[in-house]
Amino acid sequence: MKHYPPHYSSTYSPLAAKTFRAALSQLLAREFPHLGGPKVRELFVAELEEVIDRFYPPRERLRLGQVLWLAVDKRSQPHDKLSMRDTPLVPVVLTLVTPEDIYALAHGKTRTEVSQQVVLRLHQEAAAQGGVLAESDTAVLLCYTPGHIGDLIRDYEIRTGEVVPRRGTVHDLGGSVTHKGIIAYKALREHKNTLQVARETAHTYESVDRYLRDLARCYLCLKRLGQTVAQTTFTTGLSLRLVRDYDALITELGLTDETFQEWLDKIEEDQHKRQEPQAG
Repeated sequence: MKHYPPHYSSTYSPLAAKTFRAALSQLLAREFPHLGGPKVRELFVAELEEVIDRFYPPRERLRLGQVLWLAVDKRSQPHDKLSMRDTPLVPVVLTLVTPEDIYALAHGKTRTEVSQQVVLRLHQEAAAQGGVLAESDTAVLLCYTPGHIGDLIRDYEIRTGEVVPRRGTVHDLGGSVTHKGIIAYKALREHKNTLQVARETAHTYESVDRYLRDLARCYLCLKRLGQTVAQTTFTTGLSLRLVRDYDALITELGLTDETFQEWLDKIEEDQHKRQEPQAG
């Protein structure tokens, strides 16, 4: 093994400390001395570097036509009083333009058709990366109004029976309940189990279970007990808007006591099958 003169180390080794990490550690020690000792600062700097790497990725990671955006963390628990400043966010890479978009426009597809496929792609890409976009996100990215984005999404969902993952549906916010109707239809009319419905509607199976249970509670109150919408709101703890939506959905699906009991038996069977592997 080759040995270098001792002065090499003393001359060049200090240069290794000329790093962003060292500069930040010095800043913390100088401006925030009560934060902690060297080990605490080292952990803090390492975490901060990871956040910077996620939120400011190297330019070469982005392809032509892509943009970095912040989406709400899909796993976060929504709360009416939680501001966006306090809501967990995740950086996502979204594709605004693809060769397929250009080809579609060049071959006569309407702007509305292409816009719809772009909106669908943006929401699906965000969901695949653990985030969820609201219509307002997509509206800013595409220079449309949130209302127009909502129209494009609803038209697609009604036409295909598929649910576009967006914050209003994934986190059950806002006035859109189209996803609940699609979920109930797949469970009650197409006789699909909870996991199938969850996969096809970009929801967790816990969310699907919750929607179906809420529908069942509303059915029991409204149809079996003969309660009014206001009484059902009090009994279930659901909002007046949701109870009205579920009431309309019960009528639309033509639920009866017979089909209702078959449905309850099916939900119980699905839950039992999901618990079997855990029991083993």
